[in-house]
Amino acid sequence: MPNAPYRQFCPLARAAEIIGERWTLLVVRELLLRPSRFSDLLVALDGISTSVLTDRLGGLEEAGLVRRTVLKPPAASTVYELTDDGHDLEPVVFELERWGYRRLLPARDADRFDAGWLRLALAACARKSETRRSAFAVEVPDKGEDITVYVSGGPRGTVVHLPPGSAHTVIRGDPETLFEIVSGVLNPVEAHARGRITVRGDVSALPIFPRLFDVPAMNASPVVGAEPLQQRAG
Repeated sequence: MPNAPYRQFCPLARAAEIIGERWTLLVVRELLLRPSRFSDLLVALDGISTSVLTDRLGGLEEAGLVRRTVLKPPAASTVYELTDDGHDLEPVVFELERWGYRRLLPARDADRFDAGWLRLALAACARKSETRRSAFAVEVPDKGEDITVYVSGGPRGTVVHLPPGSAHTVIRGDPETLFEIVSGVLNPVEAHARGRITVRGDVSALPIFPRLFDVPAMNASPVVGAEPLQQRAG
């Protein structure tokens, strides 16, 4: 690594040599969510070949962004995880997530979705300035279960985190609807009235939810009545 140096004395060129190849940033995305076995990454990155994944992980290891470690018993599995240098890519990934919001909607027919991606997408657009004090739980159906992400607002801005947590309002919906709400192209009160989301707890707090995020203007509008995204299989 780098396999194909640009031969340019430029920091962007150096970075692109490491993370600019196809699939590399998505490998980083998965490892930002959790340490993962090779087989887990193959499932998460459906469409990547075993040889390409081996090459990308090897390159990231050589660059010092990823390391292998063995989980404690009873798991005793070898997993890949980000090093401190690899975790430093989180703000880069977040800025690309924010930029990607502009082109996210409408969902394409073949698009898949994993609930973990929602957590990163919400965290990427969490408002950094003071927000209305509030506490939400967002539930997304995933492989027969509900994945929950907590979103809270306050003087230090918006915080997105995994359980445990508490919430005054629980919003449950499919990922495309939630992205439409967060992006400001769908009013959450209207989404509730149309049955696109279900709400438990303080329904009157719904208008606050999209204000907890700072999402760039969209380049497209959602398609009314579009089919929901496919959930990750397996």
